[in-house]
Amino acid sequence: MSGSNAAASFFARNKAVITVAAAAGVAAAGSYYYYSQQQSSLKDTQSDANSKKKKKNKKKKGKTTGGEGATEGTEKSSGTSQRAYPVDSRGLPNITEDVISKLSNSEKEEWAGSLKEDGNNEFKNKKYDTAIEYYSAALELKKDPVFFSNRSACYAALNKHEEVIKDTTEAIKVKPDYTKCVLRRATSYEILERYTDAMFDLTALTIHGGFSNKSIEQVLERVLKKHAVKIVEENLKNRTPQLPSASTIGSFFGAFVTETNPEGVSEESTGADKFLFDALKNLNANTPDGYENADTLFNQAVEAYKVDGLSKDSEDACKATIALEYSAAMKFLKNDPIAAATDIKKAFALKPRPKTYVFRALINADKASFAEAIADFEEAKRIDPKFPDTFYHLGQLYYLTGDLSKAEDNFTTAKDLNPNNVYAHIQLACITYKNGDIKAAESKFTEAKLKFPTSPEVPNYYGEILADRGEIQAACKQFDTADRLQKALPTYSVGALPLINKATLISRDSLEKMDEAENLLTEACELDPRSELARISLAQIKLQKEQVDEAIKLFEESSDLARTIEEKVQATSFAEATKMQKRIKKDPVLTKKIEEVMRKSMM
Repeated sequence: MSGSNAAASFFARNKAVITVAAAAGVAAAGSYYYYSQQQSSLKDTQSDANSKKKKKNKKKKGKTTGGEGATEGTEKSSGTSQRAYPVDSRGLPNITEDVISKLSNSEKEEWAGSLKEDGNNEFKNKKYDTAIEYYSAALELKKDPVFFSNRSACYAALNKHEEVIKDTTEAIKVKPDYTKCVLRRATSYEILERYTDAMFDLTALTIHGGFSNKSIEQVLERVLKKHAVKIVEENLKNRTPQLPSASTIGSFFGAFVTETNPEGVSEESTGADKFLFDALKNLNANTPDGYENADTLFNQAVEAYKVDGLSKDSEDACKATIALEYSAAMKFLKNDPIAAATDIKKAFALKPRPKTYVFRALINADKASFAEAIADFEEAKRIDPKFPDTFYHLGQLYYLTGDLSKAEDNFTTAKDLNPNNVYAHIQLACITYKNGDIKAAESKFTEAKLKFPTSPEVPNYYGEILADRGEIQAACKQFDTADRLQKALPTYSVGALPLINKATLISRDSLEKMDEAENLLTEACELDPRSELARISLAQIKLQKEQVDEAIKLFEESSDLARTIEEKVQATSFAEATKMQKRIKKDPVLTKKIEEVMRKSMM
């Protein structure tokens, strides 16, 4: 029912390009797909000479298999090569500087080859420490990247990952496209939780592979997620819970029956009652400042009622329960589930009412405890079979879990019990559309427009339906109407969402409208300073316009503002992937390789 998936869908379609090819500019997005489609034909154009060369090299070289730590060179069935080099009392090579100084270049080459072969045999027999002795001796004679690679394979088998990194790095210095070493180093970086370095190597592998190695892309996404999770977890240690965007709060409370003076609290009330009355008054104002004030006032009401020492037989028990409900709801919106659950538990210890059960059901549903949530909804219905909030939020649960039939039944009941719940009307129209009856859905939206002529929600969500059908101009017209209605209202409902929806739609439809989309999203950020969706959508535009630093900043702001851990990880992933672009762009070897891939893709 919202446009909140717009940014996510963009990155789902373009993550590979965003992660590994931004150094080539915006054109990479188009070229990537074309190039991947041409891989088979490009491979077929390799010359016979190259094919023969490979066969010839294959005869000269063998390969000792050992999983990821496989070594390269001539394979022998057993034993060691003819010992041309000196050994110590243990039978291990004894290559000193004095010995080396007396060797000719051809002798150094011969000894190095022999040492490598013997090292390979030791590796094959899983005598990794001994194999290291041979490869180290070979390296005294010749700084061959293969020797570094083979020794790194031994270190990998011994879980000495710092040593793996040192040796693979030396090999890559000599041979930047040494993919076996790049992958081995990436693996060690990942194990050591040096995720940015692992991402760099995995990105390099993707580039060297012409953006066609899907398995490496999958590993890259896995490491990127690990990295993002680590950052988010670190940030959460010092996090101060804060309310989400005003539109999120407005749509949340907008689906409940409005309360003004429950249990007789009024403007003339004093003490805890006055805190409760003022909190509800600020909440019902439906403004960003009102929500902030309401949050503070609900907490003050809870403290003033002294709920920890209050008995359920007290005359303040019902009012304290209400204060606790709303305090819990605010904490729920801040994504502070433990604190929210604590307040709800205290409310149940006093005088729980149907809304108490509904709030607890929402907390349970948010943590995927659906059975417990449904049980709470059922109890709310038993206490008051005509309480509309129960049916609306139960309908939402069924809607989000895909049971459209039960969702429709509950939304219908909610609408009948509370005809002023605009969201019940909208959800019924959306379900009708999902069921494939487009004309009936349009009719329901028309009915909703007539009933709620000043509601920006109706044209906004109708616009989303039109956008889903590909009716771009008609959808934009609805978003414009929703934006105009929102700006004319003193209250806050959809907020910046129509601007975000329109910007996302026109930027996807035409690259020529990037500037217009950017302006709309900049306005959306100003209109709703806590909208993570506005920022992540604007970051998307900035990225496509190669304004990388601005995109990173917006992604990070979006992560800070996002309510859920999943949303924070997603936004952080985008920020870190974009940072990787900058690092790739500074690497001359990889930049040259990207340009080469792009040229081939245009042929």
